[in-house]
Formats: sequence, C-alpha cells, structure tokens
Amino acid sequence: MKTKNLIFYIIAFVMFSTNVYAQSNTDSTYIDASIETYTPNFEKISPIFEQFLEQNSVRIDRKTKDYFEIKYTLSIKYDQFSELKKKLNEWNCQTITLSETTKYISQEKNFIINKIDKLQTNIKDTKESLLTAETESRRELLQERISENKAKIREYENDIRKLDSKNGTVVLEITLMREQTTPNTSMKIRFVNMPGFEYSVFMPENPKEGISAEYYNGYMLKYLFTRGKSYITIGAFKASEIPPNDSLMYSDIFNFSFGQDFYSRHLGRGGRKFLNLYSGYNIGLLTYKGKTSSHRNIYISPAIGIELFKNNFMLFDTKMTYILPFSEDNLNLRGLQFAAALNFVF
Repeated sequence: MKTKNLIFYIIAFVMFSTNVYAQSNTDSTYIDASIETYTPNFEKISPIFEQFLEQNSVRIDRKTKDYFEIKYTLSIKYDQFSELKKKLNEWNCQTITLSETTKYISQEKNFIINKIDKLQTNIKDTKESLLTAETESRRELLQERISENKAKIREYENDIRKLDSKNGTVVLEITLMREQTTPNTSMKIRFVNMPGFEYSVFMPENPKEGISAEYYNGYMLKYLFTRGKSYITIGAFKASEIPPNDSLMYSDIFNFSFGQDFYSRHLGRGGRKFLNLYSGYNIGLLTYKGKTSSHRNIYISPAIGIELFKNNFMLFDTKMTYILPFSEDNLNLRGLQFAAALNFVF
C-alpha cells in the first residue's frame, strides 16, 4: 500500500513540475510581429483602426504618419492580435508582409546582462588606469569613457525592465499604406510581379482597301509591375481576312505599349473583389506589315474597363479602348479595341 502511495506522489509531483515549467516557459516569451498592409480605402480605414485600438485598450508605443502611410509600434495581447488580423481581412486590407517570431525573455535578459557585466569590468579596469594616468587629457579621456559606459548600463537596465513588460504579449510593428496609383517623386512605388495574357479585337473605324482590314485579332503578353496598375504589353494583331489581290493591306500589326489604370475615389478605389470600374490610357508603338508594305506609328489610347474579379493571386478584367495613331492616314487605322486579360502573381 505504501509503495502505491509513493508512486502516486511521484507521478503527481512530476505532473505538477511539468505544468509549472510549461506555464513558466509560456509566461517568459513574447511574439515579435510585423505587418505591412495597404488599402484602397485609406481615409476610411485609418479611424476604424484607431477605434479598434482604443476599444481594446491597446498600448501605442510609437506612431508616425504621413500622407502615404501610418506606422505603429503596439503592445497587444495575443487574442487581440488574432482578432486584428481577422479585422484587416474584413476591412479589405491587402497584406504584403506578415512575420511572427517567438522571443524568449530569459535568453534576451541573459544577453543584456552579459553586456552589462562586460561594461562593469571595463569600468573597473578604466578606474584602475585612471589612478596611474600621467596627463590631464588622459584622465579626461578615461573619465569620459567611464561616463559613457555607465550611461550604456542604464540603457541596458531600462531594456531589462521593458522586457518584463512584454511578458506574454505581442510586440507588433504595423504599417497601414495608401494604395498607390501613379508614381511621383515623393511616393513609394509598390511593385508587383504579375505576368499574364490579353486577347483583344481591334476594329478600324473606317477600314480601307490597301490599308486596313475589317478587324484584327490581338494576342498580347501583359505584365503588371506596380499596384494601381502600371503595365506593359507586347504582342501582335492579325487581320481576319485579306483579299488575295491586295498586297498593300496590313495583315499584321505588332504592338508595344505602356499603360496605367486609375480607380475612382467615389467607387471604392478598386477595393472590391468584383466589378471595379477603372479608366486609363496606353501609349505605344505600332508596326504595320503587309506583303509589300510596312509602316510605323506612335499611338495613344484612352480606356475604360471593369475588373471582373481579383484577389491576392490573380486579376481578370476587360476593357474598351480607342486607338488614336499619330499619322496622316489616321482615319483608316484608328478604331475601337475590346480586350480581356488574365494576370497571376508570381
């Protein structure tokens, strides 16, 4: 009977010790996290974000703000941090980077204590050197070194006190950014890597024998490289039908262009996943080729379109543009272009 009781007490002691260790280990850690996110509804989301912090009594350790972004350093509970990440999705904020690292307070304290020990040893050695210093300038230099080391020790001791306040929390650096549409000298351009394909139909306004066909099928590679969106296209238009006896008509039109699209402030700034209306432009070079003819032309093309669907990984949109070449035969080479494009994040 005594043996059974002894075994019971041993098991109970082990379980209690394990639980205490696990609790101590949990309490001696914190999460170091950072988030970068952008939103097309920057003016609306900023006060909502501040309201969330106030309602949850989140401590703001640091805050910086300009027109394009707001940066916060926060001390937040882990359950509040999880709730905040859900809220960012609900507020239609697009996360660019997210990182979470577990930090062990005891390890960081030991690292700082080792630094303090080294500084104290250095102070002791410096004081001994001060006793044998032969010149006034040498004594002033050593005194200055002692003062600097004491100031560093006070900073490290303050860091240790701060570590105790981080216990069981999340130290979060979060940046809320305004979605950018056009580059300028003062803003930070947010680059993306979104190659894709565009199919289009080009219909000259006044097709003419010896110049242009009734319509052309277009096959383009489309590469988006900034948020908002900026892109380049490269590809060719192929005439639908060329009369056999017409050797002058342009059968192929090769295209290289740069374009940008803009969202309306009054229609959500492209924040929805479906049916975002936008306007934009293309400017580029068209090279026309026929059996015995060729021609080059710079053109500009105003556009209006609808993003049918988009998320963090893909974009599917359609648009209508009007191609305006700068040439003497403008009337026979200008016209409407209808396009659909699909792009993916790589």
